Amino acid sequence: MLKKKERIMELDIFRSFAIMAVLLIHATSTTLVTTQGTSSYYPYLFANIFSKFAVPVFIFLSGFVLFYNYLDKPINKSMLKTFYTKRLLYILVPYVLVSFCYFLLNTYAKGKLGLPITQLGHDFGLQLLKGTAHTHLYYLIIMLQLYILFPLFLWWFQKQRSILPWVALIGFAIQWAYIYLNKYGFHLPKEGVYGMGIKLPLPKGSIAFSYMSFYLFGALIAAYYAQLKEWLIMTWEGFKSGKGVVWIVVWAAWLAVGIVHVNLYYNLNTRGSKINSLWYEFAWDVHSLLSCIVLMQVSYLIYRHGWKWLSGALTSMGACSFGIFLLHPALLYLYRKIPAHGGTLEYAARIAGGWIIALGVSWLVVHIAFRYVSWSWIFFGTAPKRPQKQAEDNTVKLNM
Repeated sequence: MLKKKERIMELDIFRSFAIMAVLLIHATSTTLVTTQGTSSYYPYLFANIFSKFAVPVFIFLSGFVLFYNYLDKPINKSMLKTFYTKRLLYILVPYVLVSFCYFLLNTYAKGKLGLPITQLGHDFGLQLLKGTAHTHLYYLIIMLQLYILFPLFLWWFQKQRSILPWVALIGFAIQWAYIYLNKYGFHLPKEGVYGMGIKLPLPKGSIAFSYMSFYLFGALIAAYYAQLKEWLIMTWEGFKSGKGVVWIVVWAAWLAVGIVHVNLYYNLNTRGSKINSLWYEFAWDVHSLLSCIVLMQVSYLIYRHGWKWLSGALTSMGACSFGIFLLHPALLYLYRKIPAHGGTLEYAARIAGGWIIALGVSWLVVHIAFRYVSWSWIFFGTAPKRPQKQAEDNTVKLNM
């Protein structure tokens, strides 16, 4: 009989930081156009680009959770049926319904609801396949691809355990082979791409290979979690034992590479620098990988040593993160309909207000829905387990 693994309660706090970063990117997205050429541009750019670790850390977490739960379980018909049934119910169903809602909203906003029903159905079908019913839904297309690939990776890692120490490097190699071929080989449906070759059905960032280093980095941490845990949990005793030097280096590198990442984007997209864009992608990759470690460490600190109210609030936010992710763009859309007036400070308050309202209202709606509406899963995915059940359930939550 397989030994049950410990439930890692800190992961919901990790999710809360990731979803806050997602909303910060979306709340500041319009500022990169409206403030360009002003003194306010760089601060908004910094907030937006520095937070680009958001999707990678979610994908890292998905890789970690999946391999943590399944690496020691046999692959059989029952396991595969349970695995895909859960994802069809709690990922695919919400994706289809939410995509339909955003399709109607965007079609209405463009004044095209009067088009023939066959045209609308065709347009919705294409958007559903590509994850383009709204700008954030490409993430779920990536996740669906990773779910398809997961049993193949699981089978490989179970058959060849000796490969486990190298899985993060394998992920890095896969991702960078794809990035290089994208730049110099594939012919994507965009102008200005080098070379000729395969025409891919999705944009580069909607294909799972773009995030393979994060996914398999999660698999590595999951495979060796028992050994790595003492390096992830920061304590005063650990700091004095010599681990503190490593922690300081990791955090300093995270901040430094993040700043480099932002400034490479600034030079490439604002100053027209001729730096090879691969350097920007590399900085983003390294910054995101370091973000996975830093956010895990912060999550452990808050769960163990933070104020109880803060830990509880972030845990609740993380448990609702999938629903928040799906709902928040609609709230931002409505919020931006409010007329804006005033100068620089008023504009900053308006952007901050958008972030707060999109996060707070969507969190409240999802929390209430999970608590009082039994069928809320069809829109927001898996509901968080009640505290009394958590003691009985010793597995890691799968959503996101």
